[in-house]
Amino acid sequence: MTRKSGWGASNNINPFSVADDVISKNIIGIHDSQATRHDVSHLHHVVKNIVRSSTLTGGDSLDLKRAKTIELVEDTIPNSGFMPSYSKLKEIACQMTCHPFNTKNAHESVVGILERLKSYSWDAKAVIALTAFALDFGETWRLSLTKASKENALELHVFRFGEEEKQPSQHQSVDLITTLVDRTIQLIDGIIWLEKLIADKSYGSKEVPTLFKAPRDLYTYWAILALLASATQMTGLDWNIRSEVVGRLKIVLTQLKTDQDKINGEIEKIRDLTWRRNVFGAPSGIVQLIKALVFPRDSNELEIWDNTSQDWVDLGVLEAKNLLLFISGLDNIEDEIWALKPIYESLTKDKDKQDYKILWIPIVEKWDKGEKEKFEYLKSLMPWYVVQYFSLVKGFIPLQEEWNYQGKPIVVVADGRGEVLNKNALHMIFVWGIKAFPFREGDDEQLSHHWNWFWIEAKKVNPDIEQWVVLENKYVFFYGGTDITWTQRFGSYLDNIKRDSILKQTDTYIEHFNLSRTDPNSESKFWANITNSFLSKIQKHNFKTDSVLKEIQTFLSMKNEKGWALLSKGENVLRLDYNEAMMSVVEGFENWRNKIVELQGFENAFEYYYSNKVSPNVPLHCLHLQLNNIRSRVPMVYCPDHSCGAKMEIECVNYKCCHGMHYDDDHVNEDGDAHTPVMKRLKS
Repeated sequence: MTRKSGWGASNNINPFSVADDVISKNIIGIHDSQATRHDVSHLHHVVKNIVRSSTLTGGDSLDLKRAKTIELVEDTIPNSGFMPSYSKLKEIACQMTCHPFNTKNAHESVVGILERLKSYSWDAKAVIALTAFALDFGETWRLSLTKASKENALELHVFRFGEEEKQPSQHQSVDLITTLVDRTIQLIDGIIWLEKLIADKSYGSKEVPTLFKAPRDLYTYWAILALLASATQMTGLDWNIRSEVVGRLKIVLTQLKTDQDKINGEIEKIRDLTWRRNVFGAPSGIVQLIKALVFPRDSNELEIWDNTSQDWVDLGVLEAKNLLLFISGLDNIEDEIWALKPIYESLTKDKDKQDYKILWIPIVEKWDKGEKEKFEYLKSLMPWYVVQYFSLVKGFIPLQEEWNYQGKPIVVVADGRGEVLNKNALHMIFVWGIKAFPFREGDDEQLSHHWNWFWIEAKKVNPDIEQWVVLENKYVFFYGGTDITWTQRFGSYLDNIKRDSILKQTDTYIEHFNLSRTDPNSESKFWANITNSFLSKIQKHNFKTDSVLKEIQTFLSMKNEKGWALLSKGENVLRLDYNEAMMSVVEGFENWRNKIVELQGFENAFEYYYSNKVSPNVPLHCLHLQLNNIRSRVPMVYCPDHSCGAKMEIECVNYKCCHGMHYDDDHVNEDGDAHTPVMKRLKS
């Protein structure tokens, strides 16, 4: 369907019987999308008030015998530079009244006006049409709309039916016109509202999609069509046509109202999210922080469940308290609950810690009967405060953005002012328990010094280690590996060394412990806690400067190796390495045993042989780091080797670094002996 140009442009379209998209496609070509935007609100305000103050819409029906005086005060004069020319207004007014209007030419008439207003925005088109509508009926009211010149004065002629022969014959028709004009003004108000929001550029199409999808072209089309139907009242337009226009306007206004409600809802979501982000960034207190995380912004009745009293309490009970915010889903969190229980008991019993409370905040996107039953069960395991809010928490987005929540449990530590002291203290709690109190980011630093992170776990799997390293300050070999044969062989060599006379001569005492010979549950828990130590520190993102982090990472990379061993003097770790190097040292004991006396110490002799005879002949070993049950984002990991420091390759959730080398073949035989490797440089 093609459209002819000019006033004669015509489509055989009946706007009352075709779909909206047909009309839209037919008129979009006569709109300049780059049209300059104008502030039309001032002109619209004046014209709207004049029309509504006239006898047209001044009451329940037209007052046909009494002229109303329109009081025009100075502040109703528009101060905007937007002013259509008088000649253009007369042209459009003539099109409204000088041509017959019926269902056959209704579309053609609207298109004719739109063509003359092509270079204007949609709201300007509607306001110009309304202004033209107010011309050429009854007495003349002259208003100076600009202060620059009388030549720009605009004559507005408002409705006043002073002659009996111009009165409509039916009171019903008069009421219909009143309704028609009133609905048209409502529609134009909506068009201006939409255009002003777009012109403001505060929101984009992603944030407020309905604003940019709202059919402003169709709204303007129907506003102009309604003005055409109203302007032809003096020609005795058929009552049925006006009734049809009124009915269609009702539908259009309903759609406009729907769009406005959606837009307001989308804007409110943006404002709500902005408020929550601002609170997360600078809360006024701990209660406001919890409200921003969980509850609706306008809610004043904020309650949480107190498992101690088994009753609801106002959120205000947490005012000025330091909180451990336990944030999690409902699946597989029993371990976290058991880890937090000793913390709760200590906080409750210790008077110096009673300003610290624990609050569980469950995160569930869709609550159903099964989820609620699971929630009740988990709640029964907890003695602390619980948020019972059966909707997704309102602050879910900033929870992800600011605290890196990705579905795994976290414990956020915040003080009474709402300041976050640690975005996730859970790893710290798993490793150190109440020793890490008050769980601030960095409180585990002192605990981690001198391999404390290791000794805490080692003493758990073998209580004798406490005696060996603390009370007796012995040399201790702590070793393990996936190859049972290797670990047994390594232990046999150590037993032989312990019995050597040189050790008795020098008062050297050695103990050793094979981790792989302990029960599987203890070994699994040992590595899980070492992993938590690593994850707790990695949140600080200081790989290249944190020596303790590198130590933990190096040790953790041993987990799935064939064999490894750690040597310490008391709690002072002297050497940690893989099976090849450590086996070579103990196998060659006869070659360095005399150095114990010569170099005045077992560790000096060990280090001499290791550094001078073994290490130079043992090929570089690829580091493989595997992380399980990560409760936060997957960290970027660098090789801890001082001579390397390269970013480790990620293999699913495994990390690998060969220090710039690639091994074509496995360079270690079944007995743990080193072969000469074939190496290739990786391409950069």
